[in-house]
Amino acid sequence: MVCVAIISLGIALLLQHPLARHGIFRILLIVPWAIAPVANAVLWKWILNSNYGILNSLLTGLGLIQHNQVWLGTPRSALNFLLLVDIWKSVPFIALLLLAGLQRVPQTLYRAAYMDGASRMQTFLAVTLPSMKSAIAIAVILQTIWALRVFDIVFVLTRGGPADGTVSMNFLAYRTTFNFLQFGSGAAIANLIFVTTFALAVVYIAVISPKSMEAGR
Repeated sequence: MVCVAIISLGIALLLQHPLARHGIFRILLIVPWAIAPVANAVLWKWILNSNYGILNSLLTGLGLIQHNQVWLGTPRSALNFLLLVDIWKSVPFIALLLLAGLQRVPQTLYRAAYMDGASRMQTFLAVTLPSMKSAIAIAVILQTIWALRVFDIVFVLTRGGPADGTVSMNFLAYRTTFNFLQFGSGAAIANLIFVTTFALAVVYIAVISPKSMEAGR
């Protein structure tokens, strides 16, 4: 969640630059998010394949590795790559959301900071971030909700392995219900996900309420 928010904010700042305001950059950015979730997971499964994956071919060609690596062969490595895939999928939408928030910052505040002699970092910390509190809060809440619902990339890439190192809440509910036929336990996990998501949705609605939006400006 934090990585997605930080990377997305950095991309939003780059897109706000005059040289990057052409629509083609935003179209290219949205491509990973626009791909169907299962197709996205299958694409990464091909990339990470230990025999013919492009990642092994690229790193071998550059001399960074000597032999093909099984990227999804250990719990830690598999979890890291699942996080990478989720970040790659989530960043485009969150970046555009933060870009919209960035464009709502009054230019008069920037001019006032410039007249006061503030540096770029001081302007970012004193003007940009405080003015984007609501947008950042919305981004974090949405990403948290999506993280709780992750299923497709786990199902396609690892099926929860190796050694249950990549079992998400959603996948655990699925496996408990349909693999182990423990319908009560599976329903309990699903209800826990629902309650958590509902609570986050309430916070989301509170954040985007008109009073909160006015307070965040």
